[in-house]
Amino acid sequence: MPTAPYTSGSDTTAYAMSGEDIELGKKTPNVTITSCDSLQRPVLGRRKTSGMVGETITDHKLGYEGEEDALTKVGNFLWKIHGASIITRYALYVIPVAALLAVPLVLTATVYADSRAGDIRLLGLFVWIEVLWVGLWVCKLVATALPIVFQAACGVISTGIRKYSLVLMALEIPVSFFLWSIMAWATSHMICAFDSCGDKDNWLATLKTAFKALIIVAAIFLAEKTFVQLISVNYHRKQYDEKIRESKKLIRLLDMLYDASRTIFPEYCREFQEEDADIQGNTLTDVRRKMAQAGVQTKVIDNMGRVRDKVTAAFGVMASDITGKQVFNSTAAHSIVVEALETERASKALARRLWLSFVGEGREVLYQSDLVEVLGQQHSDAAEEIFHALDRDGNGDVSLEEMEMLVVNVGHERHNRAASMQDISQAIGVLDSLLSVLVLVAVAFIYATFFSPAFAAKTTQLWTTFTGLAFAIGGTMTDCCLYLFVKHPYDVGDRVDINAVELVVERISLMYSVFRRVDNDKTVQIPHNVANTLWIENVSRSKQMKERLSINVAATTSMEDVLALRNELNKFVAAPENKRDFMPELDIELRNLNDLDKLELRVEIRHKSNFANEQLRNARRNKFMVELLAATRRVPIEPPGGSAPALGDPANPAYSVAVSNGEAELFRSKHTTETEAKRLFPVGSGLSMFMPEAVSSAMQSPAVAMMAGVMGRRNGSVTEGRRSVDDIVPRRM
Repeated sequence: MPTAPYTSGSDTTAYAMSGEDIELGKKTPNVTITSCDSLQRPVLGRRKTSGMVGETITDHKLGYEGEEDALTKVGNFLWKIHGASIITRYALYVIPVAALLAVPLVLTATVYADSRAGDIRLLGLFVWIEVLWVGLWVCKLVATALPIVFQAACGVISTGIRKYSLVLMALEIPVSFFLWSIMAWATSHMICAFDSCGDKDNWLATLKTAFKALIIVAAIFLAEKTFVQLISVNYHRKQYDEKIRESKKLIRLLDMLYDASRTIFPEYCREFQEEDADIQGNTLTDVRRKMAQAGVQTKVIDNMGRVRDKVTAAFGVMASDITGKQVFNSTAAHSIVVEALETERASKALARRLWLSFVGEGREVLYQSDLVEVLGQQHSDAAEEIFHALDRDGNGDVSLEEMEMLVVNVGHERHNRAASMQDISQAIGVLDSLLSVLVLVAVAFIYATFFSPAFAAKTTQLWTTFTGLAFAIGGTMTDCCLYLFVKHPYDVGDRVDINAVELVVERISLMYSVFRRVDNDKTVQIPHNVANTLWIENVSRSKQMKERLSINVAATTSMEDVLALRNELNKFVAAPENKRDFMPELDIELRNLNDLDKLELRVEIRHKSNFANEQLRNARRNKFMVELLAATRRVPIEPPGGSAPALGDPANPAYSVAVSNGEAELFRSKHTTETEAKRLFPVGSGLSMFMPEAVSSAMQSPAVAMMAGVMGRRNGSVTEGRRSVDDIVPRRM
């Protein structure tokens, strides 16, 4: 690969910038960065390797650690007001309404003291309403405190149980409703607190019955919401927790690399002007390129993106001073990296900037020593962690293509995971809606049972019908829920093989999934209850995969030729240009002899990745197939039938010789005699003389006699049964 010159001279400008003071323009004498004004940009590494660059980054905090939420004085003041006490905040909701409800309470206690509803004074009714209002917020306060109490109590036993406090947080309203229904029924006797009426009035008895039914309804509602939340928490934690952690780790490492890259090469410097425009100017890059193709200068377009980022960052600083948090900080490394991962073009530009920043000038690969040199010896552990994350194939170096593939895959996985989580959340929402409909039907049955004696008499029959209907629908729903939330064989964006058909997952719903066929891009929809019975091979979730190729060779191929072919292929996979694609283990197996006219060999090759990326897999497979053909010709390995010229070719002409009939019969009988002489058990010699006595006696059975008869028929004698070769030859003569 040709290397563009990278020289410094009169047309270069030297920068000496530290990581902390790039924006301010402060200079330090330890870092020298040469910016070329030449139009020819270097292709390989661009970092000058003379001197230790990492000495200037000793105390600089590389990367986004998720710890940027430090509060300012104003933020602390506002936070104290907002979070001083939940009782204070609830008082703003409770006191105004309680004061309004106290007006009829005071009037019925003084001016209208004799006002009654049937035999009950209205004073008791308004006192009970006041208690209901205050009790509602007390129950909500208890429901809010339940997650804190649960986390504090169960955290002592096991930290893994703390995640279920999220369920209690999501169930704040159902729990509040359940507690309030119990409280409302338990305090209903307060209505008669100022009378000795008991439950004589029909409306009071009806009210108590309604609250009894309300308790059951609230319990069913709470159970349904708890079931949905448990599915949501357990599913997301089981399926996505590890993937999210891995993604955050990779993005944090990219943040560290980008921060260090900006330290040695400032943004929009001569070396990385185009890359920075692609990374930070996604919305203006297309316009800039179109104008550049038309021959129009695009400096104004370039500067528009930079001004936009500066203005956004300025507003972000103002918002951060008020809230104490990082708000739309467009100049932070984390914000730039996350934005670049949204598109493939920006991801490749980010990968090029990072790789070219750290690779030494003129080199073709990135080594761990390059990261240590840039970050400094004091950050050698971080450099080792970063390098192991980049070197996925474990060959000790990272190429530009490998770096681009890694960054693009991080962006694709992040996008696919977000789409998959959104689809699953929608599926959980649909499940919640269906269960809510069932809860609504159950509520109707419960209230009808409580208030209608005639309906209560037929409850058993109706519940049987309802249960049968629920069972008929629930069978399919149960299969779909088990398939989606328990098995969950794929996510959005995964490459899967279902019944040997190559598919890509496009969308996941509660009852079905939508796929795209790899061979013809057709859209396929498969119900979950059908897919639950099929074999599903997830290629994206697989580790390094292997491939088996079968070839047929001539039957005269020797073992030395097979070993020579294996050695040639081993040299190919161990070559520096191929060691990133294939594992060093390669084997050849003799699979079949067929009809003794050819040998079937199976070559087993191991890739260093799975087959999720179809384009990459095809490129690697084509490379190996071409080498396999070339290796068979170098050995050489002859095809079935040998490599002799075809009959009639000038190198193998056809001859015709005339012989007499007697000579033909003589040569034919001679060939038959020689063939029979080569047999281990010549025809007509009998098997007993070649076998032990016990074995020969054991074979004297009708089955053996029948076999002997068949052998006799095969040799042309039906009546005589056995004949020697000497008896056959004279007859043919």
